[in-house]
Amino acid sequence: MNAVLRHLFLPFLAGATILASAGSRTRRPAVRTAGLLACLLVLAACASPGSKPADPDRRPDWPPAFAADHPQRIFEIDPDASSLRVLVAPAGSLARLGHRHVIGGPVLSGRILLGDTVEDSRVDLAVDVANLVVDRPAWRADEGLEALDDDTIEATRGNLLGPEVLAAEDHPRIEVRSVSAVGPDWQADVTARVRIRGVVSELVVPAAIRRKGNRLEAVGAFDVDQTALGLQPFSAAGGALRVADSMRVRFRIVARPATG
Repeated sequence: MNAVLRHLFLPFLAGATILASAGSRTRRPAVRTAGLLACLLVLAACASPGSKPADPDRRPDWPPAFAADHPQRIFEIDPDASSLRVLVAPAGSLARLGHRHVIGGPVLSGRILLGDTVEDSRVDLAVDVANLVVDRPAWRADEGLEALDDDTIEATRGNLLGPEVLAAEDHPRIEVRSVSAVGPDWQADVTARVRIRGVVSELVVPAAIRRKGNRLEAVGAFDVDQTALGLQPFSAAGGALRVADSMRVRFRIVARPATG
């Protein structure tokens, strides 16, 4: 590799995550972009494949929290039993110079209003940004990826939580509130609004909902485009090395009856 290429792609060779910079179009090494992925959230959770890019001038309003009129129907999310994982990848003819990364952890909290039907149910959850974890060996093994060294993982996580990506100190939470749901409980389509760094997007996520005794569980997996959240994926060298727009999100939400 010649000196020019080494200078341009050194951050990728060091294991930098390739994700979009939050709200920024400045071309920088991909280490800044890891956090975006986590934002998505996130979660939170939530877009359907093929979603059209969000119009930044037509962002939806942040919905009010659901009213707890029937406390016996309120379930609290169990962070230790719940989990979020987000898989991101490089793209382009020089994608081999980048790394795939897995971001997530037991970072979900919040409440679920269990209605008589899926349509009557609501979710209000948050992602604890400061506790996001990057590239646990077991997670990478689950995705068929080799383990990364500790320095690479720490550098990636530092950029993930830093001021140019998730800005964890100023925005410690990613928030998700559902506004509607349709379909059977074994495969519901939940429309939710996600707030990341103060910016609201509306997305749709499929979820299978199961109740066993006092345990309520929702699981799902979906692909989401960064552009559906109004993000500009990173690109360098005329697109030869770029961020894959599509990301894979897996989640498991476990909730139990509220105690107070």
